[in-house]
Amino acid sequence: MIFVDITMAKEDLQLKVREWRNHPDIRKNMYTDDIISPSQHNNWLSSLINNKTTKVYIAYKNNDSIGIVSINNINYIHQNADWAFYLNPEFLTTKGLGSLMEYHFLNYIFDTFEIEKLNCEVLDINPSVVKLHKKFGFTEEGMRRKNIIKDNIRIDVHLLGILKEEWKQTKNKFIKIIERLEK
Repeated sequence: MIFVDITMAKEDLQLKVREWRNHPDIRKNMYTDDIISPSQHNNWLSSLINNKTTKVYIAYKNNDSIGIVSINNINYIHQNADWAFYLNPEFLTTKGLGSLMEYHFLNYIFDTFEIEKLNCEVLDINPSVVKLHKKFGFTEEGMRRKNIIKDNIRIDVHLLGILKEEWKQTKNKFIKIIERLEK
């Protein structure tokens, strides 16, 4: 699996990402679920050029663009950041692809960035992703109770985190599973 900075991707793929972001199955698990206009998407892409605190990547497996992974709020002083990912809607039902992306991107983050702590937030309506992160060694560090409104209902947000040293101790137990998923 490889990760390509979205600002370096071909324009047609950058535009395709807007379709992914607007897909109902993607939007339902995001903080904001408004339809993203072409100008909003272009502004977002422009904001990523030379951005030192946010990096967005397109994940590729076997030349297929399978999803988006981002590292946000990179704090170089405290060596921490937040991250998030979502699959290309064409691959939402592909078993094990989320695990594959998570494994490879955790390696990428901890090998590429001077990050010692990685955080993420997951909406309570997305328990499978909470479970996925915990499987890969994330610890649930808290809950923002009734923190956001989706469909006129207040919902909780899970706060999870993993330390670089924890990932180094955990990652080898996944090698056989990842090798099987990559076939």
